[in-house]
Amino acid sequence: MLVMYPRHRDREVTMQISKAVARVLFFTGALVYLAGLWYSCPLLSGKGYFLGVLMTGTFVTYSYLRAERFSNIDETFSRICQFVALLTVGLLFLGVRNAPINVYEMVIYPVAFFVSIFGQIKLMRAE
Repeated sequence: MLVMYPRHRDREVTMQISKAVARVLFFTGALVYLAGLWYSCPLLSGKGYFLGVLMTGTFVTYSYLRAERFSNIDETFSRICQFVALLTVGLLFLGVRNAPINVYEMVIYPVAFFVSIFGQIKLMRAE
């Protein structure tokens, strides 16, 4: 029979709460970003553009954090991930600036994008 000490149990509960909060942040950010831009952009090409930006951002974050977890990061890989992340953020701001949306939506959608990426980072680090 395994006896759990109170401190160990508290740490386990804290980790479970941390994972749940990270999942909520990731899915809420992605949902607000995609649903909002889906209704705001009239053309299918605009919808695909913003979906591609989100997928590129999540992929580069996932691949970097996975390599970091297994200690397989070299300088070239790190620089490529940084370049792709900066390129993704630049494309996000360029697309939001040129999209036919209101000024407050120009703020909400990048914030939702960054909340989604932050949730993904917290989720990967919590595991």
